[in-house]
Amino acid sequence: MSLLIKGVQVIDGTGKEAYRADVLVQKDIISSIGNLKERGAKKVIEGLGNYLVPGFIDVHARSDHYFSLFSDPQQTTFIEQGITSVLGGTNGVSLAPLLYGTPSSIEVWSDTADININWHTLEEFLTQLDKRGLGINFGTLVGHSTLRRDLAGDRKTLDSRELTVLKRLIEESLGGGAYGVSSDLSSAYGSGITSYELNEIAKIVREFDAVYMVSLRDAKRGLKKSVQEIIRLAQTSRAKIVIEGLRPTVGYTKEFREAINVLRESPVKYDLHFLLEPFETREVPIHFFLPKAMQSPSLGAMLARVRDVKNKNAIRREIQNYDLRSIRIASAPRHHFLIGKSIKQVAENWDIDYIDAIRKIADMSDLTATVFYDDISASTLRSFLGEEKSLITADSSGIRLNPGRAPRTNADQVFVNFLRGTAREGLLSLEEAIKRITSVPAKLFGIRNRGLIDEGMSADLAILSKDNYEVKTVVLGGKVFGEDKLRGEVLDHYR
Repeated sequence: MSLLIKGVQVIDGTGKEAYRADVLVQKDIISSIGNLKERGAKKVIEGLGNYLVPGFIDVHARSDHYFSLFSDPQQTTFIEQGITSVLGGTNGVSLAPLLYGTPSSIEVWSDTADININWHTLEEFLTQLDKRGLGINFGTLVGHSTLRRDLAGDRKTLDSRELTVLKRLIEESLGGGAYGVSSDLSSAYGSGITSYELNEIAKIVREFDAVYMVSLRDAKRGLKKSVQEIIRLAQTSRAKIVIEGLRPTVGYTKEFREAINVLRESPVKYDLHFLLEPFETREVPIHFFLPKAMQSPSLGAMLARVRDVKNKNAIRREIQNYDLRSIRIASAPRHHFLIGKSIKQVAENWDIDYIDAIRKIADMSDLTATVFYDDISASTLRSFLGEEKSLITADSSGIRLNPGRAPRTNADQVFVNFLRGTAREGLLSLEEAIKRITSVPAKLFGIRNRGLIDEGMSADLAILSKDNYEVKTVVLGGKVFGEDKLRGEVLDHYR
């Protein structure tokens, strides 16, 4: 099929100034750019002077964690935002490789009993995804915690033999098309991951020219120290590293600013970036509010601790540290009547206090409930949207809104809101802001043929309103969202 997009202002993803042109797409490739008034095509879109930009790239999606890649393969919650390519396997958790064919590492997000797993290796997983016919381009990282759990169960440390096997599995997966590795040092496993283990993994990542995505050990009081640990990792390994969990949490904005300054002052030869989630509200699992000592990679172990009356006072003391007033229930399997309600409403209905309401929801949902929690300083966040080393993410589960899930309204248009925010604050030009969410992540992760508007590139495009940057039209592989059935690609680092 041929597609002609006429009369647009092209922002090509390089940071160069927008220019007026027509763009011709043949099959799934951009074939011509320029004055194409005399050219015909099977389908024509009148651009009306709006902006044509590359499809946005989100390198921190969670649609594999929630298994929505399989339950809703069209992934329209991304496409509607202009996001055409995503990477999963974040936060140390991936759907492959699986030594025993059991995705136990995602049990805190999904009911694994309903998942039909017929793969073990990363290549087998990518083949199964391709058969599903995804409506978005999807690639993955290798989850460090996923491999660790298969090798050592809930034990936090690896012996030398297990570490050798871990390294071999990572090498096989990177060779099979993964874009990198992710490690979550803030999780229950985090304390067991040594600097030596991190360095061993980072060296492998560097050999494959991949990316190492690492969550900070402490995103609050120890934020600066945690960032310094990652800088040392970059220094010793020379790997490309992306930091997860660097956010201006309310009460810790001073620590956030100090951490940003540490990153700014680190030598430019270290290829360090960090993820930035440009919204105030996070969706967190209900076990987020448990004492650190009670958290575990095993959902069953955590649930037993929640239900043990001996832990009641310790849990209450921990929950008292959080401002619960803004909490709203995002999802609660088998208890849909809770969806969208605030903790205040739930507590009043049950005639209990906020803390007991959290405890009761945790118990009755078997710790599978999630909540929306406002703990980000919006004013601090706005002032750092233009940071050169930041990568923007919607941090989305890819789940289509349904009776079992409440909308997270301020994350529905993350990338568009980023464009509006940087323009409003005078932080970046529109061209530089587009570059930040297209060609920058494509180049860093090695996502081929995407992130730029140029002849020969894949036709993943978005038309944005010239007035407010609203997404008006999205094109994936030359097909128009809402008019054609979209078929994305399963992304492979080496293809």
